[in-house]
Amino acid sequence: MKKQQPDLNRRSLLKALTIGGTAGVAIAASGVSVAHATENKSQEKHTEGYHETAHIRSYYNSLRS
Repeated sequence: MKKQQPDLNRRSLLKALTIGGTAGVAIAASGVSVAHATENKSQEKHTEGYHETAHIRSYYNSLRS
């Protein structure tokens, strides 16, 4: 009986699918993090104009005295 040669094309395909799937998951996971970070930054920029906070009032009081 003849020994069958392993099908290298099939093995290469399976390796590529495994590596591609893993890379896809990694990219998708990092994409979600980037989306959340971008969303948080854009929400912070919605505050417009001057806001007098406690440390600013403290500074103004130090100028008066």
